[in-house]
Amino acid sequence: MTKVIDDFMSYVQNIESVYAQCTEEEKQHGMTWYSNAKISAYEICDKYELPLHIVVGVIAALSPTNKWEMNLINADEMCRVFTEGGYVEDCKPSTYNTMRDKAWSILQSMPHRSADVAFILRGPKITDFFWCILGENTCVIDGHAWCIAHNDRRKLQEVPNIGKALRQQLQEAYRSAGLKNYLAANEMQAATWLAWKRIHNV
Repeated sequence: MTKVIDDFMSYVQNIESVYAQCTEEEKQHGMTWYSNAKISAYEICDKYELPLHIVVGVIAALSPTNKWEMNLINADEMCRVFTEGGYVEDCKPSTYNTMRDKAWSILQSMPHRSADVAFILRGPKITDFFWCILGENTCVIDGHAWCIAHNDRRKLQEVPNIGKALRQQLQEAYRSAGLKNYLAANEMQAATWLAWKRIHNV
């Protein structure tokens, strides 16, 4: 138990250390990225008269290997095709077909609850991404987030597998570091990622 506590405190300190090196622009970007993402989702909602949690679910499902700008374009296109009575094969998003089909299944089943959309998403990264856009105080733990918390600059291919227990511990560390700086976990994660990218040129 002592090691778990020591590791957690080390993660928080490392995250705060990177945050201390953030520029004002990086801090501002971190504070607004997910709120801006939610605004973009609302725009798609209004265009096609779809619930927010459905649209955000589609965005999250289409996010793997996809650049954010294209992610939004793909989500908008899929929602258009769906509301016009088209077929999933009409959609050509910049991600895997399995993720395309997952996004389409969210539209087809139209769950009433956000939790049911999360159940369809299943994957930890895309599920956390879904909750972040909706405004939950959590964050996406990817290789960059792992490196920041461990103060360990390495290639993403060299980052060890992040299991459920470690993912939850790192999310709590980002929440704790964020709380000390009046930020949500995802705001802290977004800001520190930008600083880490600049500092290490990654």
